[in-house]
Amino acid sequence: MMKSNKDYLIYAIILFSLLGGCTPSYDLTKDSFVYQGINFGSNRNKNFKLGVKDACSTADGIYTKDHKKFNSNESYRVGWKLGRLKCKGKQ
Repeated sequence: MMKSNKDYLIYAIILFSLLGGCTPSYDLTKDSFVYQGINFGSNRNKNFKLGVKDACSTADGIYTKDHKKFNSNESYRVGWKLGRLKCKGKQ
């Protein structure tokens, strides 16, 4: 039985779909901040990292937020918002 071009195309699509799942969806650099398996980017300062950690704790059900820092520190606020968004999606 001879295979048609359509059959080969289907096999190629399946093969590339499977191989595409073997690569990471983000690039890790030496300076990447990865928390709970989520890459939050490179060159993040300590307030951003603290915001992410607090937000991920909140996403896990333990409300954690430094309201003073959230209102006065942009890095903490951005980290908290991004952490809440990304960690909430992991559940």
